[in-house]
Amino acid sequence: MTDRFSDAFLQRIKDKVPITELIGQYVAWDPTKSMPGRGDMWACCPFHSEADPSFHALEKEGFFKCFVCGDGYSGDHFQFLRLHMGMEFVDAVKLVAEMAGESLPDDPGSPSSRPARAPAPRPEPRQEQQPEAPQPKRERQGKWTLFKTYDYEDGDGTLIYQNCRIQFKMPDGSWELDPKTGKPDKDFRQRRPSGLPDGSWVWGLKAGKFMRIRKGDDFLKYDTDLHARYPQAELLTLDEDVPHGLYRRRQVELAIEAGKTIFILEGEKAVDCGVELGIDPTSNSGGGENFDQSLVAVFRGADVVIIPDNDAQMTDKKTGEPLFHSDGRPRIKGKDHAEKVAAMLRRVARSVKVLELPNIPLKGDLVEWVQQGGTLVKLLELAAALPVWRPRRPVSQFGAVGVHDLHRKDLQHEFLIDDFLDRQGVVMVPGSSGSGKTFLILEMCGNIAMGWDFWGMKTLPGLVLYQAGEGKQGVAKRIDGWLLDRGIEDRSNIPFEVLTRRINLFVDDKDTDELIAEGRRWAEYYDLPIRMVVIDTFNKAITGANENAGQDMTKVLARLERISVELDCAVVVPIHKSAEGKMRGHTSLTGDVANVLNVTELEIRDQNQRIIRTAQLDKNKDGEKGPPHRFVLRQVPVGEKPDGKPITTCVVDRPNGDENGLVAEGKLSANQTIFLRVLRDAIDIEGIDAPMSVVGVPRGKRVIGAKAFFDRLWRKWPFTTPDNEPENRKKEFDRAVGVAGKALVLHGYVERDNDAKLIWWTGKSDRTERKAKAVPAPGAGIDPAVKREISQMDAPF
Repeated sequence: MTDRFSDAFLQRIKDKVPITELIGQYVAWDPTKSMPGRGDMWACCPFHSEADPSFHALEKEGFFKCFVCGDGYSGDHFQFLRLHMGMEFVDAVKLVAEMAGESLPDDPGSPSSRPARAPAPRPEPRQEQQPEAPQPKRERQGKWTLFKTYDYEDGDGTLIYQNCRIQFKMPDGSWELDPKTGKPDKDFRQRRPSGLPDGSWVWGLKAGKFMRIRKGDDFLKYDTDLHARYPQAELLTLDEDVPHGLYRRRQVELAIEAGKTIFILEGEKAVDCGVELGIDPTSNSGGGENFDQSLVAVFRGADVVIIPDNDAQMTDKKTGEPLFHSDGRPRIKGKDHAEKVAAMLRRVARSVKVLELPNIPLKGDLVEWVQQGGTLVKLLELAAALPVWRPRRPVSQFGAVGVHDLHRKDLQHEFLIDDFLDRQGVVMVPGSSGSGKTFLILEMCGNIAMGWDFWGMKTLPGLVLYQAGEGKQGVAKRIDGWLLDRGIEDRSNIPFEVLTRRINLFVDDKDTDELIAEGRRWAEYYDLPIRMVVIDTFNKAITGANENAGQDMTKVLARLERISVELDCAVVVPIHKSAEGKMRGHTSLTGDVANVLNVTELEIRDQNQRIIRTAQLDKNKDGEKGPPHRFVLRQVPVGEKPDGKPITTCVVDRPNGDENGLVAEGKLSANQTIFLRVLRDAIDIEGIDAPMSVVGVPRGKRVIGAKAFFDRLWRKWPFTTPDNEPENRKKEFDRAVGVAGKALVLHGYVERDNDAKLIWWTGKSDRTERKAKAVPAPGAGIDPAVKREISQMDAPF
């Protein structure tokens, strides 16, 4: 909109209105820091709360700045009005032009600088003079009419000025209505006594030059063209502004002396209603922006209740879009004014409260509340129940949290895997090639997606995204093997997605942005939170970067952290080790992440001759490192090649945790032992002789119904899941009992008939056969060379 006005015009009106004069209407200049003679003025910033002035205005330069708020809060006259008053640029120019006594270039008849009607060339009989109403956004149809005047006096009761309510009378004698509110349309103008014996008025409170055409008329703002037409017009120059004051000021001061509560309302009509109700109310003229520091001193030591109008949310004048404060609150004129006044009074008044009247219509105030049955008693009860007003907590740029709020949910630490991995953050998983780190990560992924425990540790179930930057075919086979091994047949709605496109987290933000957007789409699809994103592998995702350069790794880690924060999940990143067995890359890859899960291949094997590996938390930012977790890789078939050879992969298992392998060696696991012991006891207590109709059961064998046995086994089972999680308990039971039962059936300890729903113990012993140790021959274990030396020695006796 700046192209509507020339630079010369804008500069001219700014030169005529010192910026310190403009801003001084809205702030109180600090007398100790300011130098008025130089036009160097300081004040507490109107844009944030503070005790030490940081707001600076320079008259000569026509510039202001808040050194706390920063560069966004600096500029010229128009910028101040836009920031402080929420004005559009054009409106700000109009206001400054009016103060400068200038007409807008494309609107020489601007209402701010001309009377309501042009006078006739010759004087006619005297008619009441009217100040010009501001140019409305819509054309009013009614006649400008002085409806009511409100006297504003000083503390001694001397009239200073009047606030005049203007309404617009239609030809039929009715009042023109405001289409927004349905109430009579109104405007307000101020006039002050001219001091002349004819009782005339001067319309306007600003200092300046005024004129009237005839004796006895009121003085209007000076107009050059009008003066040229009426050179005999009488001129009047007033050197000082009249500041906006308080309505009923003297009565308010007396009420404060008497210890009464003062109610600050919006508008004289509401104040008069309050007087009739029995309270001590006041308001100021000129709207909320004219309640300034000059009025604050009146309320020293007072108990104050501020009652705002029930205004609608403000909207952008151009787009109609609703307006909001920087902290997200809607901008509401009445409430914002109330909070501004409360902030100004809180260090002067004894107490300040803000009362929003209940159940009043939009644009309503005390008048409507009383019309709906509000009483003095009820009003005083509402005021008494209010807490003393405090300013809103500042919008922190550093995520401030008060100590009263430390138990907020978002501040509570959560684990994705209980006491093992954080719910949010970057997890580096270093491991040598072939160490099993990918199998370990897939084990975690599968358990999280299925909502199962991981090695007896609780998980947060949810969506898993696995970004396979290398070997997507191998990853697919490993996941397939895990699903087959766990007996998962229906895979249609498992929240586990493999992303097969490679990404680069070093070059720019493109892939990071797209990965985050992709994650949100999958979260929407499954209607589940994302719990884990795997970037496999780190080296494939940072093509072009130097993994040993801190500057490069800082960029990459920032993007990994951003994925974690924006998707609110753990980001797990497998990374290779060096030949020395240490994690490759810059030290920030360890220092700047939440967890480091080190995977190591040991030089020992379990009883099934499988290499034992460990997963050790080398770093756990918000928890204990804990002991190393041992695991092995167990081979599982996933299909056959065309030549009939099996296709295999591996799954993670615990050492000595291979149920089939242990049973084959005559060694039962703890779960199998419990299963077999409960089965024997159940048969002894509730067993029956096998029915003749059941084929394959030895004559006289005692059996038990499967339901009765599993009910008893449920009662005896050593659950790790808490009592208050029945669904998770059932999952744990079905999984553990299923694995143990299949192994016992496979190796001849237990048999069952699915049609008859019977189960029995075969009689096979669960005790490991002990082999007698051979008695060593004399001299066994002695080295042959030692034997020869001994045989050549002479006996010492």
